[in-house]
Amino acid sequence: MSAPEIVSLFTKLTDLARTIGIAAAGLFLAWAGFLYMTAGGSPRRMETAKDAAFAAVGGLAVVLLAKVIADLVQNAIGIK
Repeated sequence: MSAPEIVSLFTKLTDLARTIGIAAAGLFLAWAGFLYMTAGGSPRRMETAKDAAFAAVGGLAVVLLAKVIADLVQNAIGIK
């Protein structure tokens, strides 16, 4: 494989991973919302829901930053 083919494959894989990660974060945020709505005022269950939402947002941030980091590495190497 040549360098442009590897970069193209890497780009396609990162785009696929980003799409899956965004979808997963959306599902987990919806699940956290469901947990919060069904907590019934229980502080422990509400805290669990807040933790789940925080984890989903954190995961989304990691997914979005992964593309930025990959682009920075490609630019540093000089392949684009």
